Amino acid sequence: MRQGTGSILRGVALVGILGALAAGVVRGQDARAVEVTAGTLNVRTGVWGTLVGEVNSGTRLAVIGEQSGWLKVWYEGRSAWIYGGYTKPVREGTIEEVTASALNVRTGPGTGYRSIGLAGRGQRYVRAGTSGAWRKIWFGRILGWVHGGYTKALAIGGSQPPPPPPPGAPPGSWVASHAGLDLSGSHIPRAGVSNATLRRALGIAVEPYGRVESYEGRSFVRGKTSSFGGPNDFGVTSTETGAITGERLRSLNSPLSPDAATLARRPQDFYYVAMRWDYSPNGRDFWKNARILVLNPKNGRAIVVRPVDWGPNTRTGRIVDLSPQAMKDLGLATDQDALVAFARPGTPLGVVR
Repeated sequence: MRQGTGSILRGVALVGILGALAAGVVRGQDARAVEVTAGTLNVRTGVWGTLVGEVNSGTRLAVIGEQSGWLKVWYEGRSAWIYGGYTKPVREGTIEEVTASALNVRTGPGTGYRSIGLAGRGQRYVRAGTSGAWRKIWFGRILGWVHGGYTKALAIGGSQPPPPPPPGAPPGSWVASHAGLDLSGSHIPRAGVSNATLRRALGIAVEPYGRVESYEGRSFVRGKTSSFGGPNDFGVTSTETGAITGERLRSLNSPLSPDAATLARRPQDFYYVAMRWDYSPNGRDFWKNARILVLNPKNGRAIVVRPVDWGPNTRTGRIVDLSPQAMKDLGLATDQDALVAFARPGTPLGVVR
């Protein structure tokens, strides 16, 4: 049943107050955000002003001003200040700018969830995830949800979305499928990029492998690869499952040498991938639904695969593990280099031209 807008938007009486709070917000390409690095960071009314709250490590806030090392940010429906020495810049991602006069922030992605605050027109909050038309945001010290019909998405730092396919790019080609190295705030793992999941799993805060390079005018992450899964992968137990999808790894890519009809009927069983994905800010479901483009730079062959697992261990020096079928189609052997990028959402799995 279609729900009305009344429970998403509330109250024209707040227009004046919230409109005033929006004064001085930076616009357009100046979208900027920081991530808190201190365990707990005080939030104040001004530079050395009255304490109004606190935020924890990992919280991301949209920046709207700066003075003497202090940063002005949006915090739970109001402007406030934090000390910038305990933050780091967010290089990529998305900020939601409120376009309604007063927008409910809720505990979940729907009007049936409790409102925990209001955001006013012009206020900006860093996106932490999505669910249908709803946007999960850092609403200060807490995470909340707003309806995306009443926000405008801004690329942090003015970065642009993936360029459209060049004129004449054949539908189904890898060029038409390529979607860059960053999508909706998530990143193809690569050297120098922080990774909270890697830190929790292996105690390594920053990805050590994978260099960015251009191939035919498009950006990829380059690094060594290997294969995993399938009935002959005795490096995993018969019941071991992928961290992303929960599928039994040795049940995938079976048979090892499928015919064309089998590949066409069950591409999801034969085209899959593992990398050291960072589950923040979008969670595992983002990766479960993602499409990844992999290319062999030596012969130009390309495939689109889906994430099913997390890995490999950094001690291998590799950046990506692929299904046996993917390795075969690409003409790759263990420890040879592959190029990796996002494919556009919904791209069919399998070989691309």
